[in-house]
Amino acid sequence: MRIAYHLFFYQPVHFGLEGIGQENIEQTVRSDTLWGAIIQKWILLYADDPSELCRNMPFTLSSCFPLVSGQRYFPVPLGALDRLMDLAAMGKIAAGRITVKDIKKIRYIAESLLADILDGQPIEDKISADNVLPRIKEGQQQPDEKDIFTRQEQRPRLRTNQLAGGVDAEGFFYCTDQFFARESGLFFLAEFTERQTQHKFEAALRLLGDSGLGADRSVGRGCFTFSRESVHFPQTKNRGRQLLLSLYHPLPEEVNRGVMAKGASAYSLIRRYGHGGSTLVSRFRRADCWMLSEGSILPFAPVGHSPVVLKADAQIPHDIYRNGRAFCLAMGGV
Repeated sequence: MRIAYHLFFYQPVHFGLEGIGQENIEQTVRSDTLWGAIIQKWILLYADDPSELCRNMPFTLSSCFPLVSGQRYFPVPLGALDRLMDLAAMGKIAAGRITVKDIKKIRYIAESLLADILDGQPIEDKISADNVLPRIKEGQQQPDEKDIFTRQEQRPRLRTNQLAGGVDAEGFFYCTDQFFARESGLFFLAEFTERQTQHKFEAALRLLGDSGLGADRSVGRGCFTFSRESVHFPQTKNRGRQLLLSLYHPLPEEVNRGVMAKGASAYSLIRRYGHGGSTLVSRFRRADCWMLSEGSILPFAPVGHSPVVLKADAQIPHDIYRNGRAFCLAMGGV
């Protein structure tokens, strides 16, 4: 059974991107980041072996995606809007309704459109300003302000010297906070091997909501509440192709089988990097890791694995893993 978890943030959030300063942020949370945060809280609550939990995950989850006024939005499957762009370029769409430029900006589509794609149904006549993100304007109409997913604000910060006290020289910088609109937030999908696993998962998620997700948790950022509901997608006749909704690190045998073969799959790659997340290893940088990203289309149902990105040694008390297990939906059609 697939469960959708809706996250409603009652504090601003900061999902940072590595670089100079803290100005750049992501609007959503990737599956490896969410997984790592939940695993840390899981270990605080239960006496499960961390390495065994990371190597043999009893659950799989997707990345987080936008939740706007209770409506779930999913990443656009690669190539799903190609025909629409061709029609717009040839002028076969009602004049002024949607342009190629508008289509190229679309990052997310509503769940109803995704269900049609999974069922092999055309969606060219169903695209509108109400079921895509960012909102597109049809003709001269502007998107409704109440439908804005998030807003961002920059606040000044001072870097303090924890040992000597006072403020560091040149310690002034800006940090970007993200605020979600009313009844909006993020959601992700999860699957469990058994009911007891779901109970532990939700306890860890509840603790994560109290502690905060993302950066600047020490000043109250990222706190949330959550709700859940079951989700059902069309049962497709052709269950060969799979739509990827998480980051995915393929096993060697999956690569040999052709999960990334030209003509059989459509995928994009993303480099994941950064420092460890837990207290004892946060000063150590993890090895960079390339993964297939959300929206990729694969020729069969993959599994993936969680590679070790930082090995234990005299200074590092345990191996550090990065979640590369795949979360997919079956696709029909040609």
